[in-house]
Amino acid sequence: MSVFAIVGPSGAGKDTLIAAALAARPDIIALRRCITRPESAGGEPFEGISEAEFLRREAAGNFALSWRAHGLAYGVPPAPTGGITLFNCSRRMLEQAALAFPGLRVIEVTASAPVLAQRLASRGRESAKDIAARLARRAPLPAGLPVTTIVNDGTIAQGVSALLAALDDAPNPRPRPAGRTMTETVFTNATLVLPDEIRHGAIVIRDGVIAEIGSASVTGIDCAGDLIAPGLIELHTDNLERHIQPRPGVNWPHGAAIIAHDAELAGCGITTVFDALRVGSINRDNSYAKYARGLADEILAARPNLRISHRIHLRAEVCSETLIEELAEFGRADRIGIVSLMDHTPGQRQFRDLSKLAQYVKGKQGMSDLEFEAHVAGLAELRARFGEAHEAATVQAARDWGAVLASHDDTTADHVATSAAYGIKLAEFPTTVEAAQACRKHGIATIMGAPNLIRGGSHSGNVSAGELAQAGLLDIVSSDYVPAALLSSAVLLGDLWDDLARGFATVTAAPARSAGLSDRGRLGLGLRADLIRVARIQGMPVIRETWVAGRRVA
Repeated sequence: MSVFAIVGPSGAGKDTLIAAALAARPDIIALRRCITRPESAGGEPFEGISEAEFLRREAAGNFALSWRAHGLAYGVPPAPTGGITLFNCSRRMLEQAALAFPGLRVIEVTASAPVLAQRLASRGRESAKDIAARLARRAPLPAGLPVTTIVNDGTIAQGVSALLAALDDAPNPRPRPAGRTMTETVFTNATLVLPDEIRHGAIVIRDGVIAEIGSASVTGIDCAGDLIAPGLIELHTDNLERHIQPRPGVNWPHGAAIIAHDAELAGCGITTVFDALRVGSINRDNSYAKYARGLADEILAARPNLRISHRIHLRAEVCSETLIEELAEFGRADRIGIVSLMDHTPGQRQFRDLSKLAQYVKGKQGMSDLEFEAHVAGLAELRARFGEAHEAATVQAARDWGAVLASHDDTTADHVATSAAYGIKLAEFPTTVEAAQACRKHGIATIMGAPNLIRGGSHSGNVSAGELAQAGLLDIVSSDYVPAALLSSAVLLGDLWDDLARGFATVTAAPARSAGLSDRGRLGLGLRADLIRVARIQGMPVIRETWVAGRRVA
């Protein structure tokens, strides 16, 4: 059972997001509050009762939590056993709520001050002076509770997607030992990788969140100077495909492949992954058959038994026949985190050099020269027939789901300008310095492959990640097809920049920020306790331990 208290200021839109989340996910339970006002007053769905009836129910123990504010009485019933349960709460009641609902997690729905002021003004209930005073007096959240903050400045779809992700991603509370109120783990004598510095100290995690960061003098697990860093966040990997097809023509059972993939990532220090699945198939080509919907269902069904946090990244293949119908099979409830526009038209973007494409495709699929020529012609024909419609459908789907929209293999400034016009904020694997510079101009974060960085160059002859790093044009690193490369890249960049904290940020804080994950990616109080312990042996980083939401998983 997971219980969530939803809090937020007036104008943040929490009631709207809760209603939309419940509509998208019938399995989520909302506790219906009892309030001493008429139900016709509007707002959230509630049971309006008299003061006398409220007192009777309160005396009978019908409420798990009750309070009074602004001349009204509020009561919250007990939570059912199992599943995901949420309720609308006052922030001043959170400490009492944590006692009433063990393992309580808080989701704060807020918005930037200008957006809050605009929304409150549109209601016409308060003067500008009253609105300013309301915004100024917002009380802080109590310390020590696990909090996920959603900044609801965008569309309803984006807000709902963030809320559903926060609800789905919370760990199930662990049984607590008799006589203890909290589960606690202390790491001491550690080298802490903080957002802007490396510091010797200790870190305490309680009930799945980071509770204290301090000196190393406390008693706990002696890390002997090992690094304690945030868990790694992977935005784009097709590593699962390698487990599903370990050899050409060999298809492994998906359930076993998902478990093995999950365990491999945990062992590499990755605590959050966006599993990349292709949408868009070619009916005549078995190597491009449809698979995403079925595999996504298997991943989502396996989540309770997996070690790390799994989200979905849909790679929308423009050069295909079935992209639009495959996109239609997904919705908000699938918690699609990222959608990337993939245009693999031969002779441009990643494979401007057709000889590199021939080397890659012939080697992977065993094509003859004639088969390769037919492959190239077929993809070009699909781009001509469906390209514009497929791009438009992908952009709209990402907006509808509240997913992050990413470009892929941008090569020219014109490519990046098109991406910016679509609202893209993440560019996967730009292939030239020109494109990376244009991304920086448009405020688009760049992501490069760890294998490119470690090997010293691109296997397809494009710009090297190291060159972009030296030019200050690399923001995020993805393991791509080698999970172990993510940690190695963080340390390599730290050495290159003489700034280990900055190097780790490319695989922790920066991907979290680009993916809209405000509860992880940094060592900070109240954040999710996704941590890794890393030793450096002859300069090489080695994972000692991986922790997800306060639980050791590797």
